Amino acid sequence: MLEALERHLPAYLARSTPGPRQTYVLRRILTCRTAEAGTHLFVCKDCDTRFPIYNSCLDRHCPQCQGPATAQWLAARQARMLPTPHFQVVFTLPAALRGIALANQQIVYALLFRVAASVLRDLASQHFHARLGILSVLHTWTSSLGYHPHLHCLVTAGGLHDDGERWVASNPGWLFSQKAMGKMVRGRFLQELVNAFDRGELELRGDPVEAERDFRSTTRALANKHKRWVVHVEPPKGRPVDHVVGYLARYVKRVAIGDSRILRITATTVTIATRKGPLVLEGSEFVRRFLLHVLPRQFRKIRYQGLYAPGNAKVRLEAARELLGPIASGGSGGGGGDGDGDNEVQAVTLSDVEVARERPAAVGRCPVCGSGKTYRIFFLGPGVLRIARAPP
Repeated sequence: MLEALERHLPAYLARSTPGPRQTYVLRRILTCRTAEAGTHLFVCKDCDTRFPIYNSCLDRHCPQCQGPATAQWLAARQARMLPTPHFQVVFTLPAALRGIALANQQIVYALLFRVAASVLRDLASQHFHARLGILSVLHTWTSSLGYHPHLHCLVTAGGLHDDGERWVASNPGWLFSQKAMGKMVRGRFLQELVNAFDRGELELRGDPVEAERDFRSTTRALANKHKRWVVHVEPPKGRPVDHVVGYLARYVKRVAIGDSRILRITATTVTIATRKGPLVLEGSEFVRRFLLHVLPRQFRKIRYQGLYAPGNAKVRLEAARELLGPIASGGSGGGGGDGDGDNEVQAVTLSDVEVARERPAAVGRCPVCGSGKTYRIFFLGPGVLRIARAPP
């Protein structure tokens, strides 16, 4: 993927000007694990060989830095998830709102998270008088790198009763009506979006008068009761929570496209694999589509709500885990509560993160004699030289 960006970025820049955030991300991922990102110089105690290790950018959009991050996230989630089946609920933003979302990502994405959680929370209160556990992840891409914001939510099949003393299980094949959820999301999202516009928080492109007219027309059309908002519910189908979280982990830390889906790079085109088969994109178009999925600075694309919210971790979540203990031992929950799935996750250390693009040997191991007795003597940054701390 980096080769495609490096080769076709000049063509893209000749036609378009990326925003400050996109420019920042491009600079970081294109200098990742190179001398421009800074260098740690190591010395071998046995043969006195000196060799550099280049820094990682650790940017969440960088395809080189997300493998260790994915393993760390998966290990933490498997230890935290409740040992009960989970539904997967997908909330999709209508195509008519994608232009507004792209121009107001921070506001629209946060609104989608908030509305989806409120709908699930209120329906659980009405049907079960209970609190669900919800893990939500934002995705913005299709397999062809198109702009398609949608929310994946892992939702417990039941919840902790309001009295905090019993677990209320849902129907194993049915959570809530998809049609009812769609109506609730439609009404709440549009109302909040209009309120944000009335407060002057939204940025609309083009002439202000015409842009407001188009905005009012679009929201009125989408509010029509015959307009269906897509909400899809996937039942657990007997899959343990470890399986579901493991599936989601492949997308949680993943960037819009990885090397495995890039089939061919030429001087003018990039061929990528999609669900419908190979797709040939002009080089500058490939860069443009990739940059569509750069998230706002410090935006949290993974959120924990209900029982999984940080404020409930010590009391309600643990109470639910104790109540679900017998269910877990019966085999329906997998092993999310006691960490049985952790042995399937490769251990991740800092040495897995700080690796050179073309490293001659493992990090911290001498490329000449193979000795692991090395120590770092200093860090070289862009025009900066400072003494490094002693290794732990």
